[in-house]
Amino acid sequence: MSQFHWRNTRVAPSGTFHLLEEGKALYPHRFSQVWKYHEPGLAPARNDQDAFHIDLRGQPAYLHRFLETFGFYDGLAAVRDAQGWFHIKPNGEMLYPIRYEWCGNFQEGLCPVKDQSNAYFHIDRNGNTAYPQKYSYVGDFKDGIAVVCNENGLHTHIDSAGRLLHGKWFIDLDIFHKGFARAQDERGWFHLTKQGRAVYPQRYTKLEPFYNGAARVEQANGELLVINTNGQAVTQLRSAIHIPWQTLSADMVGFWRTETIATAVKLKIFNNLPGTTEEIASRSNLPKSRVERLLRALWELDVVYFKDADWHFTLKGQGLAPQEHSFLAAAARMWSDVNVHAWRHLPNAIRSNTISAPSFKAHASDDQLHDYHQALDGYAYEDFSAWQIPHSWQFHQKLIGVGRTAKIWLERLLQHFPHQQAVLLGEEYIFKDLTLSPEMAQRYRLQAHSVLQAWPQKADAILLPRILHYWPNQEVAQVLTHARQALLENGKIYIFEMLLKDDCPNGSLLDLNLLAESSGKLRFLNEWQSLLSESKLELIEMSSITPWMQSLIVQAIA
Repeated sequence: MSQFHWRNTRVAPSGTFHLLEEGKALYPHRFSQVWKYHEPGLAPARNDQDAFHIDLRGQPAYLHRFLETFGFYDGLAAVRDAQGWFHIKPNGEMLYPIRYEWCGNFQEGLCPVKDQSNAYFHIDRNGNTAYPQKYSYVGDFKDGIAVVCNENGLHTHIDSAGRLLHGKWFIDLDIFHKGFARAQDERGWFHLTKQGRAVYPQRYTKLEPFYNGAARVEQANGELLVINTNGQAVTQLRSAIHIPWQTLSADMVGFWRTETIATAVKLKIFNNLPGTTEEIASRSNLPKSRVERLLRALWELDVVYFKDADWHFTLKGQGLAPQEHSFLAAAARMWSDVNVHAWRHLPNAIRSNTISAPSFKAHASDDQLHDYHQALDGYAYEDFSAWQIPHSWQFHQKLIGVGRTAKIWLERLLQHFPHQQAVLLGEEYIFKDLTLSPEMAQRYRLQAHSVLQAWPQKADAILLPRILHYWPNQEVAQVLTHARQALLENGKIYIFEMLLKDDCPNGSLLDLNLLAESSGKLRFLNEWQSLLSESKLELIEMSSITPWMQSLIVQAIA
């Protein structure tokens, strides 16, 4: 048959052979499964356990047999045998001897692969790596550009040599289509230029690529629009689903959510799931009618669901069980306390210019401290899990961590580097419920000390994870000065904080909480640079740990 025919074939509805355009069978053979033909006129097929490629006559194109075969792209096909994944030529010959955990398809002479360590990168048509870097995921190249994902789940673009196209990282990212890529940051979705700049300031919950200069987008209120490449709305396809006053009203009663979950935690409702309403009420020793109303409210919050007369945890709600060991259950009680003891005094905090050191947790009851520490330890564990420890940390010998959040970070670092020793500094209340294992205690010491006073220890690495935001600027400058004085020669200070941005409101509610709770604040990058300069420190490196947390690496000014 001529080369023309494979382009005009289709897979039969049964999926077991191919048809010509007029519906006539291309060949008499039948297979367990076939897929579409690709250049050079070969199609993946399988019989029972064997996978291979067939030509236009329905005949195997070579003698080799595989566990899986895929279509030819750029004249090469991905296949899998008992040893792993690799690529073959049309005659079945291996392109290279290496086996991978997974292979993609060649596009523009490059192909994504995953190696035995689960790292992703691209290879060229000779089977060689296209660049030295490795990632958590990589996509296909289009017009010389591909999307890659780092170990923190953030995405950027690279060129065919592996170079960063614009150096900006996003929560999610798409390939470029007619000069624009879909991108997602902390505020939502938007279109991106090849220079890494947002085309417009708005953010959307959903959006499509531009099609001849127009794209369909959906706003947070459900309004559906068509916008042009300047971000201007040209057509309204649907009015807002959520009426503005209703959305504002829902925001006003946001405390309902906090107090509903906190109440369920305090009444130990989550310890008695799954079960019927009667069973949960009986186990909790509470009136059935009241328990049912609470469970229905939790249902509306998507924490539990009702099915076949029983209440069950949703995927979201599973974070609250088992309650005694759930840091989120402790956090629910903690945030309820913060609501009562801090936020209700926010008007006075805003009226006043008085600056005070952290005090809410310092004067909390033992039960409140237990919740606070359990919650903080849980948040710290999640934060640390997102941080890939730089190779340079092996050169540090002595560590100082400040505040309860540093507890988890120090423990994980000591596990990772057996040669290191650490001291945890902070007010006496942060050591409540804190115990060290005998083997850890040999290298890890707890020392109650006000970090606003000169520090009693020195170190070549000082950890300040999510602690400085509890203080106003004057106290932060004091802490940084004492940290600099405690640095050994060539030592570094590691600050982990959420940064405010001029063009984005994210973090502003947390900033207001810090004002209410301790007169602290989140800061813009220029504020950090000013505080560092005042403390005779300089910022030498900054990177994203998560979309909401930055790492600032600081050293003393020479």
